[in-house]
This record gives sequence, structure tokens and C-alpha cells, in this order.
Amino acid sequence: MAEPNCEPAAQKKRVPVQEGLFYQPLSAEERPYLIGGKCSTCGYVSFPRLLVCPRCVKKGTMEEMHISGKGKIDTFSICNAALPGFKAPSIQAYINLEEGARIWSLVTGVEPSDASLKIGTDVELVIGKLREDAAGNEIVSYQFKPVKPDLKGRSQ
Repeated sequence: MAEPNCEPAAQKKRVPVQEGLFYQPLSAEERPYLIGGKCSTCGYVSFPRLLVCPRCVKKGTMEEMHISGKGKIDTFSICNAALPGFKAPSIQAYINLEEGARIWSLVTGVEPSDASLKIGTDVELVIGKLREDAAGNEIVSYQFKPVKPDLKGRSQ
């Protein structure tokens, strides 16, 4: 009789969709953040970080900046088709971040329907699974979820 395989199963990893876009917290006390850039000359904020400021067009002025990941939905769409390996339907949105950048993101934490969101909804950054690779590792990226208001109607 053959012996059962006693080797431990390979531990699955959380792999960023692209290095250098965001910070994944290592503990529950830490918060994720986006890695963007801010021009030291004119103050323009970008995500992702750029090499040349598109506003003042000066090279070497974009310094790394940690972006908190708090913002508001500018516009959104329910997408009923998805690329292979991704879920459908999904919500895609443009988010106006508190620091000034406007970015595209998936929205999570709500049903993908027009009734789930509205323009101006407060959202916050989360790092979430996009899909799995061939080895079963989670490919993760930045996403945003609506902030739930407290009992007095303020965003938490």
C-alpha cells in the first residue's frame, strides 16, 4: 500500500498585480496605501507615480507620496462582461482622492447594481483579490469600498 503524501501543501501567496502601486499591510493595525507622486514644484499629485510632472512638465520633481486611499466616487459603471479570470458583473469607477488625484478602480463590498452606489459616495482603499494565477496564488490589487456611515450619518 502506498504511503500518503506527507509533504506540507505549498502555502498560497498574495501577489501584487504590479509591484510599486500600493502597500499591503502586514498586520491588522496597519492601513493600506497607494504609492503615488507629488510634484515638489507645483504640488500636482499623481497615481501611479510619474517621472515627469504633467502640469509643469519638469523632470525630476515627482517625489514619492503615500496616498491615504480615501475619496469619493466621481462616476461609475456596472460591467457585465469581464476579461478571462475576472468576475462579472463588477463595478468600475473613477475615484476623486482626498489628496487630489483622480483614479480608476474596481469597487467592492456592494452588489453590482445601479441602486448600490451613487455619485459622491465616500469610499476607502482595500487590497483585494482580483483572480488566481496558475499556481493558485491570489493576484491582489487596490480596490475601493463604500464607507459605512455611523448612526449620526457621518462616514467612519
